[in-house]
Amino acid sequence: MIQIGAAHSLGLPMSLKILSTCLKTLRAAGWLCVGLLVWLSWIPADLEIRTGMAGQIEHAIAYCGTGAILAFAYQEPRRWRIAAGLVMLAGVLEVGQLWVPGRTSQPIDFAASSVGAVMGVLMGRAAISTLIGWAMRPSRGGIG
Repeated sequence: MIQIGAAHSLGLPMSLKILSTCLKTLRAAGWLCVGLLVWLSWIPADLEIRTGMAGQIEHAIAYCGTGAILAFAYQEPRRWRIAAGLVMLAGVLEVGQLWVPGRTSQPIDFAASSVGAVMGVLMGRAAISTLIGWAMRPSRGGIG
């Protein structure tokens, strides 16, 4: 690997500094998504803006995106922890809707959120594996 320069704050090659910055940005984006899940789950019904899709599709997409970003950003070998955390969050948020004016708590919404979270974590895992495999190929200038 050609070193472009040293990262002054970390003493790492520039490419590692860029990677570190990207991972930090993805982690921040993942936690922003978690915050949005909480916000959007617990706002009163009269403040909701819907996409026009079925609510379960919205749940699955939101949790899938969050799971994919978190799984990509955190190189945790046991990514099931990320999925389990999102499933637990979905359960807490769904039950919490019982106390939000105009909102309802439905098991089907919890199921859609949970399926989305698991799918997202699997997609994030597949994306990072693909990226690492691509970067490691000799023809791409990777190691080896």
